[in-house]
Parts: sequence; C-alpha cells; structure tokens
Amino acid sequence: MTRLRIAEHPEGTRLRNGLARLCTLALALALLAVPLAGEAQQAGKMYRIAYGTFPTPPPPTSFAGLEAFRQVLRDLGWIEGKTLAIEMRTAESEKTLPEVFAQVVREQFDLIVTTNTPAALAAQAATRTIPIVAAVSCDPVEANVVGSLAHPGGNLTGLTLITSEVAGKRIEFLKEIIPQLSRVAALYNPDSRTFPVTVAWVTQSETAARALGIELQRAEVIGVDRYDAAFAALKKAGVGAITVTEGPRYMLQAPQIAAAAVKHGLATVFPFREQVEAGGLMSYGANMIEMWQRAAHFADRILRGAKPGDLPLEQPTKFELVINLRTATALKLTIPPTLRVRADQIIE
Repeated sequence: MTRLRIAEHPEGTRLRNGLARLCTLALALALLAVPLAGEAQQAGKMYRIAYGTFPTPPPPTSFAGLEAFRQVLRDLGWIEGKTLAIEMRTAESEKTLPEVFAQVVREQFDLIVTTNTPAALAAQAATRTIPIVAAVSCDPVEANVVGSLAHPGGNLTGLTLITSEVAGKRIEFLKEIIPQLSRVAALYNPDSRTFPVTVAWVTQSETAARALGIELQRAEVIGVDRYDAAFAALKKAGVGAITVTEGPRYMLQAPQIAAAAVKHGLATVFPFREQVEAGGLMSYGANMIEMWQRAAHFADRILRGAKPGDLPLEQPTKFELVINLRTATALKLTIPPTLRVRADQIIE
C-alpha cells in the first residue's frame, strides 16, 4: 500500500503549537472566572431563604406566588434540600411582623423575601445586612423603603406595583361602566390610614374622581363580619361603587367583600385578577405570579454574589384589566364594548 505523506513547513508546526498553548491558557482563565461569576456561592453550602408574609393563614395567592418563585429557582439550577431551603414565616398581623423578622435575623438566613410593603419595611427595620427581595411592594419610594427605583442602595431590591399611578385608572373604568356614577367609596385598612402608600393611593383616587365629577368617600373597613353593615350604610349614603386598595387581608377576604358588594348593589374594582375570580366585578393591576417569577431572578443573582443595592427595582411592564360578567349580570350592569375589547380576561 502506498502512503502519501505531506511534509509540514517548520513555521506551520510552530503556529500550531502556539495556538494550542493559547487554547490551554484560555481554558485555564475560563475556569478561574467561574467562581467570580458566583462568588457568593460556597461549595456544599445550603442557602436559606425566609419567605415572610402575613396574615395567618396567608391568602391563597401567597402560596401560588411561592410555588412560582420556587419553580423559577429550580429552572435556574437550584435544588431544594441540597443547595437551597425556603421557609415560610408568617405573622398574625402587621404588628407582629417585627417579631417574625427579628427571629429570622437571629437564625441568620441568607436572604429574605417579602410579599408586601409592610413586610418589606419590617424586614428592613430588622436588618441592614441580610439581603431583602420585595417580591410585591406598593411604591417603595413613596413608602421610604428605598431612595430611588434605579439606585435603591442598602440591602433591599425587588419589584413595585406603583399603586398610586393606577388608582385613578380604576375610577375611570368604573365611570365607563356606570356613566351616572356620582359617588365612589375608597376601601382601605384603618390601621394604614397614615401609611405613605395609602395616602398616595387615596390622593390619586380623589384626583381622578374629581376630574370625572365623582365624590370619593373614604371607607376604613376591614373584617369579614363588618362588610355587610358597612356596605349597606355606603349604599344608603348614595355610593354606587367601591375601589379597593392593595392589601393582604383584602386579598384573603375578597370573596366576602365581593359577596357583600353584590348584595347591596355596589360595583367593585380590585387590584388583582384573583379578586375578580373570587367574585369582584373588575380588576386593574399587575400580574402577581409574573412578579413572583421575576423575584426569583433577583434572588438567584443575589445568592450568586450581586449586591441588592446595585439592582434597580423593576416596575410592571403591563397592567391587566379583568372583568367578571357573572358579577356584572348580578349587578344588572352592561359592560361597554369598548371596555370588553380592552380586557385581558373576561370571566363568563
């Protein structure tokens, strides 16, 4: 058998050897860079996340949000029970949140995730060193949680609902459904009447109502045993609809609020789709599940070494309009075609 042999020029040999050495050096540098990308991760360590929420028991959305949060972390490579542990810590009320987070700090968790603005405030008051991700917060700048959305600084970052900017839009939607509407009640927790976010929400609602020739009446009510009597009194006072502020208890008690409102012929607008699914007439706000999914990305980056104060807070890119036609029928209301077209979801 004849073999064909091609001689190689010495310059080619040197070039090939040089390229080989460069590849080896590049590989070595790449391997050295891996720990830098996740410098906070320690080999063999299980990171602990405290999921802080209230009230007890938490609303169903808290559990749905937690599962969405967990799923994204699994997709990002975290393994619960091996590299990650998530523990839910609940408070009975806003007043007991400081005690819950004080215990979290004593137990030296690696990260705190909060479900609402009061929880974020309580967590931040408890620690300035443990990173905090506010998965759902209502205008943290207004609430003095952070200095700015772009440069939060400190140990907290996450997502904001920017409540005050959508409050007025909810009043506009009510007026579109009920053209003769002259009085709307603003329902909020009496314990939070001086809370900066509540003040901003009420102010924005009043401004929008005034522009539409509507009188806004403040309604400081919370408690499943109080809605029936309170709504009866509102109806007697000439109120035709209710706008409900964000809040974990209003999420938990949405079925009772919706039922009492229908009983007394009052239209309702809520912040979240889950409250419309529970019987409310309409909602306009951010998608909470999507916010929890984004919160997981914040947690992932922080556990891999990013500083929370360097991560800008994110705002919703879309607000959903959800309408419940069954509730509209019960209230003998007709949803205008223009509003139907704009709706992201119609429950029939």
